[in-house]
Amino acid sequence: MECVVTGTRTALERGYSDLPVPFGWFAVALAKDVANGEVVTMNYFGTEFVVWRGGDGEVRAVDPFCPHLGAHLGVNSDVVGNDLRCPYHHWSFNGDGGVTRIPYTEVIAPSMKQSCLPTWPIEEVDGVVWVWYHPNKAAPKWEVARIPDCPDGDWVLAMTRDWIVNIHCREIPENGQDYAHFGAVHGVPFAPKGEMKVEGWTRSNKVVAEMKTPKGLMTGKIETIATGPGQSIIEYIDVTHVVQAQQVTPIDSSTTHIRWQMYHIPGLTEGRLRVTQARMRDLEKQITQDIPIWNNKKLEARPLLVKGDGPILAYRENYQKFFDFEEGPEPKAGVA
Repeated sequence: MECVVTGTRTALERGYSDLPVPFGWFAVALAKDVANGEVVTMNYFGTEFVVWRGGDGEVRAVDPFCPHLGAHLGVNSDVVGNDLRCPYHHWSFNGDGGVTRIPYTEVIAPSMKQSCLPTWPIEEVDGVVWVWYHPNKAAPKWEVARIPDCPDGDWVLAMTRDWIVNIHCREIPENGQDYAHFGAVHGVPFAPKGEMKVEGWTRSNKVVAEMKTPKGLMTGKIETIATGPGQSIIEYIDVTHVVQAQQVTPIDSSTTHIRWQMYHIPGLTEGRLRVTQARMRDLEKQITQDIPIWNNKKLEARPLLVKGDGPILAYRENYQKFFDFEEGPEPKAGVA
């Protein structure tokens, strides 16, 4: 399905360009979108990099410009074996950024063989391609999380969606801490009750909310594990059991690419499948209700909050660690 790009109506300055891009693991593609032998230029984090999949099926990522004479490696390059070959003079590079072949000389300096082209840490987890971004090129501080084990067999991938939204990536997960908006925007009859816990680079939320169903109100549980600023895995346990893998990736400080993959348990009866599909459609409806607000709201650095708004300030305080680009100790645990 094509990515949905949504517009901003206000022409006023909204303040998001003042926020930095956080560091962390971020999704840059679905695995199926980078075929064997394919080279793709990625535009995220206010910069560019090049991703390719070698003959062994592994993905690799490097800075975009050839260190020889500056050709862009995402334009007319090709993949030879597992290496990326520059279109300008056919220098080949491996995933470590080292030169593997120069067609018109056999003399390659040892330093060039080791690494002369900056690389990006890259992983492929649960059908998603992730890269590690840090403005100072610091090494990854945690691992990409995986979706939980399915209670019965293997999860069924039922839906993928993505949107480009004109807002800083911090705002997307913050939406889940804004308990009061569930009623105003999404029609949830009662404000949800929950708590937020922080441990290291991971934040967890458990929310209990009353939900409208064709058979009346029922209590639903929403459990979220957010690993770093770019990955959330959300389990909805109510009329059905759905897992939503959500990735938010900054294109720049004011623009975010949101991806969803929705899973359900296998072996559903026809009736249970209809209920599950309706639940997924409702979740998709909710984000389409949020997007016009995200696209046009401004950054309130000092929001006027009252009892019932949810742990918004605690969330922001915890998020600050992803803006701390100097090496420091592991973040502390806490509850809000």
